[in-house]
Amino acid sequence: MKTFLLGSFNICSAHWREGHYTDQNLSMIADKIRESGVDVCALQEVDRGAARSDGVDMPARLSDMSGLHHHYFIKIRDFQGGEYGTAILSRFPITAAETLNFDVKLAKQGTSCGYVVLDADGTPVTVWNTHLSVESEDANTDTLTCLSDILRRSLDAHPEGFFCCGDFNTVPAKVASYIPFVRLSHDGLITYSDKASIDHILSAGKCRTADPRVFDTQYDGTTDHHMLICRVRVDD
Repeated sequence: MKTFLLGSFNICSAHWREGHYTDQNLSMIADKIRESGVDVCALQEVDRGAARSDGVDMPARLSDMSGLHHHYFIKIRDFQGGEYGTAILSRFPITAAETLNFDVKLAKQGTSCGYVVLDADGTPVTVWNTHLSVESEDANTDTLTCLSDILRRSLDAHPEGFFCCGDFNTVPAKVASYIPFVRLSHDGLITYSDKASIDHILSAGKCRTADPRVFDTQYDGTTDHHMLICRVRVDD
């Protein structure tokens, strides 16, 4: 198959620049997605219908504004009259999708993940997205362990593999320790506030990443994360 660009992008619910939601900030986020050239973008900190973001359906709006016209929302929890979670935007059609809740013991945040199956010019490609707990080290480990169990079952059932994006709120070494059957796309790119390496794109099976890099989305206050981008492919 041809390669395509996959991004992971924490958008801080479009309220980082002004300290509260604005349509301008949401438009800036869409601009960054377009400028990055990604074909698929996994978003974290996404509101849908929440009061703090004026009831906006962020996945739908960003899908329209970015030109990635297929989208799927992954709910983490109910929030301010709406929902809060993650989302996946795609240039490719989505043929299947599912949200899975974690069987957590400690964590109250970051308690779900989800996936889409894309028809990438005739090749089925599975992309997961998640946002793990930042409450404490133990809570983060709780969500990371749950994600590992889910991804292990996915790979056992579908050996062709997957990509998994997200804000893991932890460093590459911990991710590698708890999910040893995946390949990390990078081992230390700075993705958060110019000081931390917490956003990751993982691959497993026949799915491969190359050329990891960060796209600067912090310089003008669009959000507090850089977008992480990789060129990806699925081997025959």
